[in-house]
Amino acid sequence: MSLQYLEDCEVKGGEDAIWTSAWTKHGVVVGRASGRVDVIDVTEAQISQANSDTHTLGIVSMSPSVNDDLLLTSSMDGSVALWQWSDRALSRLARREHVRDVQVDGVAFNVDVWASALHPLGTNFAVAGEGAHVYLLSTDMATFGEGIRRLPVDDVEPNSYALSLAFNHEGDLLAMGTNTGTVYVWHVEEGTLLARIADHAEPIRTLSFSLPSSMYSDHLYVGSDDRTTTVHDVRAIRAKEATSAVTALQGHKGWILRVQAGGDGRVVATSSSDGMVRLWDIGASPVQCVMTVAQTTPIWTVSWRPEAAQASNDATATQLVVPGSQFVTGSDDGTMRLYRNAGAQAQNS
Repeated sequence: MSLQYLEDCEVKGGEDAIWTSAWTKHGVVVGRASGRVDVIDVTEAQISQANSDTHTLGIVSMSPSVNDDLLLTSSMDGSVALWQWSDRALSRLARREHVRDVQVDGVAFNVDVWASALHPLGTNFAVAGEGAHVYLLSTDMATFGEGIRRLPVDDVEPNSYALSLAFNHEGDLLAMGTNTGTVYVWHVEEGTLLARIADHAEPIRTLSFSLPSSMYSDHLYVGSDDRTTTVHDVRAIRAKEATSAVTALQGHKGWILRVQAGGDGRVVATSSSDGMVRLWDIGASPVQCVMTVAQTTPIWTVSWRPEAAQASNDATATQLVVPGSQFVTGSDDGTMRLYRNAGAQAQNS
């Protein structure tokens, strides 16, 4: 496989670094180191909406619901906010300044939120922080941020804390990455710990699952400060058969900051503190890097363009274009850049 992507446009929004991003069917959303949340219209190559009154420090997590109607953001200041789309504008539904007072079964979540993830159906969200304890909290407007369940975790290393959280697209699995390099995977509905993955010795800043409708739907991707992204078989994790990586993506010279599969899951994008995006062909044997994109500052995030799903049971769900006609990056220089496949038309969100 040979791929070529061209830079189509860039949108500057000041010098505040872009730490997180999500490309939804309504538009691109980016979270900045300043705490600002921007909606970007890639068709017009401009910021269409900016919100600076919800978070006071950098946005560390951003996750949409599977139908793209809801979006969850969390900040270094400990605050968590739930947003809803209306006529291509993002409005805040609920906000919680912190969750340090939340209790489940008499046990308090007494630390700040360092990672969060919205359940794909928007029914709840997961938070984690110091101590690597994970709580599921309510998204209901009347009880936003109230405790629902505490997920069990054993053999947590001393001084460990959560850096990343990710639900799979069905919402029955949740993965957490820690500063010690350990990854935990739970079955959410059963409340059981399925796996403790120890393939890395350095922090895990990014986790993602492949889409369920793809040929490569049973993969969990784990990106580490050790410059390596490991690929894990979710079926084996479910069966508690094995947790070790089935392959590894190596080539970056800096921390892995974001990993996401595009299209049918064969092409995986990784971004890094080395200022590079690498596109990997998971279907090749051995796995190979098929393209690189270079910038001058660390690339904190990369997001593929979504496209309406063809599944008849949920007309509002989204899946990624095969093999991915466009993707955006968010960088330390505060610029969002859009890249398109050389064979695709100019930007059209």
